[in-house]
Amino acid sequence: MDVYIQHLVGSNSDTQPDSDVLLQSTLSIATVSELSQELGRRLDNSKEAILHTLRDNPNVYERAVAETDKAQMAISGLLRGVDDMQALLGDERSGIHARLVDATENEARLRGQLQENGAVLTCLRLLSRLNAILRSMDALIRDSRLDQAAEMLVALERELGGATSIGNTRISSVLAARVDQAKENIKQNAVAALHKLLVIRVEDGLAQLSISIDPLDQLGSRVQSLFAALDTLGVQDEVLAAYGAHFVKSFIRPVLASPVITQETYSTDESDQRFGVRCDDSTTHASGAVDVCAIVTNAFAFVNQTLLPNYPASGSTEHSTRLVSLWTHQCLSDVTNMVLERCFLRCIPTTRHELEEFRGTTDVLLEFESRLFELCPAPISDTVSRPIHTAVARLEELFVEHRCDLAQSRARELAEDSSFALFEFEHHEVWSLDLVRGMVTNSDCVISPPLVEAAEKVVTQHTAGASGGTSVALVYPKCSISRSMHQLVLEVYRLVNEAALSSDLPAVSRLLLNTAQQIFDLYRALYLTLHRAQLTKIPALAWQFFNDCLYASHHAGIVAQLLSVLNIGSSESSGSCEVWLDTARRFIGVGNSHIADLVSREARELKALISGSSDAFYDAASESSKVQLAKSRKQVHLAVSQLARAMRPPVVTPRIYYQTLGRYFDAVCTATIDMVSGIRDIGVDDSKVLSDHCRSICALSELFHLDPHMLEPYRHLLATTTAFGEHGLSVEDDDLLDSDSETMPLQPTGGKDVKGSALSARLAKEHCKLSSKLVQLADILLISRADILARRRAGLLAQFTTEELTDLIRALFSDTKERAQDIDTLKSID
Repeated sequence: MDVYIQHLVGSNSDTQPDSDVLLQSTLSIATVSELSQELGRRLDNSKEAILHTLRDNPNVYERAVAETDKAQMAISGLLRGVDDMQALLGDERSGIHARLVDATENEARLRGQLQENGAVLTCLRLLSRLNAILRSMDALIRDSRLDQAAEMLVALERELGGATSIGNTRISSVLAARVDQAKENIKQNAVAALHKLLVIRVEDGLAQLSISIDPLDQLGSRVQSLFAALDTLGVQDEVLAAYGAHFVKSFIRPVLASPVITQETYSTDESDQRFGVRCDDSTTHASGAVDVCAIVTNAFAFVNQTLLPNYPASGSTEHSTRLVSLWTHQCLSDVTNMVLERCFLRCIPTTRHELEEFRGTTDVLLEFESRLFELCPAPISDTVSRPIHTAVARLEELFVEHRCDLAQSRARELAEDSSFALFEFEHHEVWSLDLVRGMVTNSDCVISPPLVEAAEKVVTQHTAGASGGTSVALVYPKCSISRSMHQLVLEVYRLVNEAALSSDLPAVSRLLLNTAQQIFDLYRALYLTLHRAQLTKIPALAWQFFNDCLYASHHAGIVAQLLSVLNIGSSESSGSCEVWLDTARRFIGVGNSHIADLVSREARELKALISGSSDAFYDAASESSKVQLAKSRKQVHLAVSQLARAMRPPVVTPRIYYQTLGRYFDAVCTATIDMVSGIRDIGVDDSKVLSDHCRSICALSELFHLDPHMLEPYRHLLATTTAFGEHGLSVEDDDLLDSDSETMPLQPTGGKDVKGSALSARLAKEHCKLSSKLVQLADILLISRADILARRRAGLLAQFTTEELTDLIRALFSDTKERAQDIDTLKSID
């Protein structure tokens, strides 16, 4: 830079006023700016030196001024050059750099536009050629030359895929869509051609297959064209799957839906290629598995024989193998599933005897499935479904499941039965091996050896502990139950027998036992829900249900013992036994609760009949009151007689009959005693009428009289062992569940049956707590105060409290000093 400045302001050279030298130099703007600053600095220093020199030499001053002017002019020129250069270069937006950037972008845009225009031109040329090819393909399709159309389409698709110039463009997407549309068009035409070749008609009870082709056309060429086109496009599996589904839906399904099917036509002559099946829906009889399998197999054979042999094998072995069948695995699986449903699942037997006969049918079905799957060219892998083989392998399990379903359906039917038919035991039901064998063999099934052994052990266990032979725990007393409950118990034992037969299959055995227990629960819940109104209104039905509950509980407890001996399910056997014991307890609880409600309700109604004539008690001697009291007695007697008739043995056992009748009698006695005790003033005439009324009420005790022959079957049962005690069940919650096996006293068979006999009175006194109190009340209404005191001292009026006797004395006798003394004496006796 010093050299350059020296060149500009050297002492021996003139400074150039213009900027030629500057423009010819290769200086940057930064260098020029630095140069300007350096010249200014040196100029200032020079001025100081010149001023110092000029003080001593004026000539030198003038010359220095002249030189300074020249230097100043040179600097001004230099600065103008710098300004011109800066103006020439400009800033980033308006200068040379910005213009160069714009020019570069314009050039790139023009090149891109040129490339896009070239691609568009290429696409237009391809599109034009594609349209021409598509028109040619349409013509080939119309001429049924689908194989040539498919080859042309594949070639075009390959060419389109290699055209990189139009990749990822809208034109490319449009062309690809046109190609896909053309491929779909060929597929649809191929399917339509197949449908046209094989005509399916199902009408007027005739299902028919026939081959339809133009006489001028050749079936072989048509089939070859179809299969070649599908293979070329790579959609053969897809189209054949759709066609197989159509064939199954249009022909196989309607044929299998008819009960009776008969093959009518099978002709493969070129002039008459038909296969016909006659379908008869007017009968309940159904064609067997042999006929069904033969017809379905022949239908597929007809299609293969008429279509596939006309297709000439060509090319490699793999190619030929690929084209030898119309049917896919899915199609054949669908057909076997329909045959399985008709000939297997709907026909699963319900007994072991039928099951053994049914195994012959399974052999036919297995052979049918094997032959059918031979129609599929691809090898059958382990993952391919073989429905019939799978079902036959599970035949035992399916049999048991079907058996359980039928048992549950049967339980529903029995619970819904509103006929309420009776089943009366001729004798006490003694549980034994013969009884179990009879229950099981009624279902056309032999009793299993394990169940025989278990039954013998149960009988032995109870017999060993019984002093008189058969244990009462195995005896259900003679009574009336519903036919529905008896049938339900039979079904339970049959299921238990099936479980014993399947003891080598724990899961199957558990399913059978669970079902047996569940149908008990199902029956109990449904029966109460559906028939609650009838059970409430009709006492006889209520007692029938009560007996049903006891009968079910009795056998549930015995089944629990059987299972403990059978030991089905090993570790789960104890839990299973507990479930059955719980079922027995629930039946007892439901039956007891239901009959207790009945007795309480009827007792309230009986009391209401007595209290309904309360006015007659206050003026008993009047004629109107006598009539009203007589009417009340008649109503009460009729009501109690009807209730007794509804439960008279053998409807229930004698003990339950006596206990329940005693409760009804107690209700009547209570209401009568309360009405009489509530009267504050009883006249002499009234007391006689009321006494007679009380004795008439006591005449209800004659209902305790039962025919000796009716009691005879019960006299030999033990009196202390309940029918459930040995099963660990408690029956202490209600007296109605006390032993039905009591030694009953026989009434005399000869002589006159006296009304209100001593035996009837004794039974009434035993089972009716207030009957003797009502008799004593009738006496009190007639005897004197002295007799009352004497009887009190003798303990004959122990059922009366002192207050009750005091109130009666005050009501019967006048208010005198003697009466007061007698009352004090009465109080002192206690």
